[in-house]
Amino acid sequence: MKSITIRGIDDKLHKGLEELSRKEDSSINKTIITLLRKALGLEQDAKYPVYHDLDDLSGTWTEKEYKEFLNATAGFEKIDEEMWR
Repeated sequence: MKSITIRGIDDKLHKGLEELSRKEDSSINKTIITLLRKALGLEQDAKYPVYHDLDDLSGTWTEKEYKEFLNATAGFEKIDEEMWR
């Protein structure tokens, strides 16, 4: 495993890292590694997982199928005013 020295950490950044590491109950080193992995897309945020279940269907509809879908789901766009009173 490699080590990196980061220079130029100002007080505001250091304080932010300390607060985040305390909030996450983690070391500053682990907090920085987690932030870097997320920033590089190497670690997904568990709150918002990315799914690929339907990727193979993306972009496969014809124009006719698309219009049929819009017509079939048009009712979902209407607001039932009675429910909001």
